[in-house]
Amino acid sequence: MKSIASLLVGILAFVVVGVAVTEALSPYVWPSLMLGVPAGLVAGAVALPLTYLGLTYWGERRETGQASEKTRRRLRTLAGATVGFAGGGGLAVAVVWTQAVGLASAMLFAGVPVGVLSAVVVGYLAYRSGPGDQPQQGSTAH
Repeated sequence: MKSIASLLVGILAFVVVGVAVTEALSPYVWPSLMLGVPAGLVAGAVALPLTYLGLTYWGERRETGQASEKTRRRLRTLAGATVGFAGGGGLAVAVVWTQAVGLASAMLFAGVPVGVLSAVVVGYLAYRSGPGDQPQQGSTAH
């Protein structure tokens, strides 16, 4: 059931974001569909595992009172990578777009590569920031 719900949310995110970006950019970029479809694909690709992990998290909390460390770490890593992609990619687009570069070129040649790199870095930092990585009280490192 989680897989079906996640797939439906991913498809819905693809359609909503794809149409919204296409319509928002239509006065500025022709053909704006060339930016709407990739934006929708990214949104759907992020919404699918985020929904699955969110449902897993809430299911574990409902059954046992707390989610497992594995589920919390996966959710934290995916959320961190998503924020890293949006933040790093968005900042790169904003900086490059101020130059003599079109929006589509800024998104494709600066936003995507910088977004992927920042997603990897922030996702890794989020993965490493969990409570399982801190030494226990009273233990000594050798």
